[in-house]
Amino acid sequence: MTAPGHRILRAWALLTAPLLLLALQPAMAMPVEAATAWWQLAGFSGQSVSRVALVQGRLTVMVGGRPMVETASGFVPGAATPPPPPPSVTAGTSTWSIDAAGQVLVRQGRGPAHVDPGSPDLGAGAHLIAAPLATPGVVLAASTGGTIWRRSSGGGWEVSLLLLPTTLVTGTPAVTSLAAFNTVIHPESAVVYVGTDGYGTLLTDDGGDDWLSAAPGLPSDVLSLAADPLGAAPAIYAGTSAGLYIHRLQALPTIPNYAGPSLTGKWLVTLALMLAVILLAGLGLVAWSRRRPLGSGDKSPT
Repeated sequence: MTAPGHRILRAWALLTAPLLLLALQPAMAMPVEAATAWWQLAGFSGQSVSRVALVQGRLTVMVGGRPMVETASGFVPGAATPPPPPPSVTAGTSTWSIDAAGQVLVRQGRGPAHVDPGSPDLGAGAHLIAAPLATPGVVLAASTGGTIWRRSSGGGWEVSLLLLPTTLVTGTPAVTSLAAFNTVIHPESAVVYVGTDGYGTLLTDDGGDDWLSAAPGLPSDVLSLAADPLGAAPAIYAGTSAGLYIHRLQALPTIPNYAGPSLTGKWLVTLALMLAVILLAGLGLVAWSRRRPLGSGDKSPT
């Protein structure tokens, strides 16, 4: 290899190594500080809570494969497994649902269900859908590939959120749950929460136009979410691999903000690092391809 080629490869290696180390770090690993933690541990510290549900007004969770029901004196063993979230949601006189093939259906009142015009194919097995009662016509649904789609109040469907890989090794986190307040008890909350197994919880309060990280105090892997509208302080429960957590809605006109880099900023940093690694790798390959080959006139040492 020529001397310039050696210098290019050496520079490529020196630059690529630290960038690779940075790119392999989680994109959401930057510390986020909050005045008060949004999420607080509610029970089962260090245990996996794989499902959270409200069954007849009572919080029911699945802990280590065992159903537990909340009572006035604490959690006790339950008789039935908490059901998965239903693949349908009703807002006003309209009901949206996801069929077995992954199509979004809509039904007005007691009329027949039909495919919602312009709705996406979410993939067979898709079942996550939410619609806050505070924003009539707005619906969010997750595809089996992890894409969040949204329906605007005007009826059009479009992509709302695409998650990036947490690292170059582990890949893109799965979307595990959707939750919103869909009762007449607290119709004022337009927030929709998305649980993931790598970015904690994200939320939108504008129908999916913008997304914020809502994870202060919460482990990064959220396995299940459930909205509890009962009581003076409605709450969101999160089942994680490290326990059961709770976030109580605060009496503020807007979502509380906290200090820390924005989710968009972290995504841009991750993309920049990935592009830099790709560019430098390409330069290295060019330099490698320019090695001087041994021609037929070259003499081999004896």
